[in-house]
Amino acid sequence: MNVETLKNQLDLAALVRSHRLQAGPKGGKMTAQTLADLAGVGRDTIFRIERGEDVSFATAMRVLRVFGLGLNAAPVQWPTLENAQHYFQTKP
Repeated sequence: MNVETLKNQLDLAALVRSHRLQAGPKGGKMTAQTLADLAGVGRDTIFRIERGEDVSFATAMRVLRVFGLGLNAAPVQWPTLENAQHYFQTKP
């Protein structure tokens, strides 16, 4: 079983887009309208998700369920402030 780690809306956008583009007939792409109909949301909502815009948790879950996906909470390694400052420091 392949597990995706979603850290932000852009990760969700990529996941939904990749599944939609592989979920159509004969492995082809599913239209945004078809996904919207199956999830019970508007087509514009699918486009918002795929652009990485904010949607409610409930909406994201409705779309993920179409693909048989859910969410698991797991610890994620975030950079420390010190690491971020070091990364963005300019060197002379």
